[in-house]
Amino acid sequence: MKLHFSYNLPDLNQSLKIAEQTAEFADIIGVGSLLLYKEGVKAIKTFKAAFPNKDIFAEAKISEKADDAVSMMAQAGAKYISVLAGGLHSSIKKAVEAAKSFDAKIALDFLDAPSLGQSAMDAKALGVHVIIMHCAPNKPEALDLDSEWHNVRDNTTLPIFITGKIDEKNVEQVLSLRPQGIVIGAAITKADNPARAAHFFKSLA
Repeated sequence: MKLHFSYNLPDLNQSLKIAEQTAEFADIIGVGSLLLYKEGVKAIKTFKAAFPNKDIFAEAKISEKADDAVSMMAQAGAKYISVLAGGLHSSIKKAVEAAKSFDAKIALDFLDAPSLGQSAMDAKALGVHVIIMHCAPNKPEALDLDSEWHNVRDNTTLPIFITGKIDEKNVEQVLSLRPQGIVIGAAITKADNPARAAHFFKSLA
């Protein structure tokens, strides 16, 4: 299983400071959307320079101009780039084609998926490499996590990463589903001791 740490803070220096304490425990380093909005591809270049042996994930949630956006981020050093599942299939395919030129991978982010099951069925045909499934185990209004998981898992053979408020209290529940990856964000970036928190998640992976 891949352990993906998401550094989704708008301050580049603060994000780097936390990453320096925790990145050794991660398989994938995520440059969060807020950081991308604030700093653009500079954030990707900076993280890649700081951690040249780690895969960088640009959490871009691209919806349009996909080929140009993917090309810019891949050239900056991103290995994974996220594209929204609710976008046009033609746009997603353009993202996939652009990624091939740089040996990068497209992650289909289900944040806005109109139907989890249908989007899961479509994903492989679109050529994407990874699915990002959102869940929030602690939210009472959320659908049953097991049902959401099976709605996606039963309709695809692609790797699935789970994201969404995963913390020390609910991570065991998420891991019981046996995803191919989990994304940890605030549980590390907002922790009193980020290094200790990162070590905890690494011990479970």
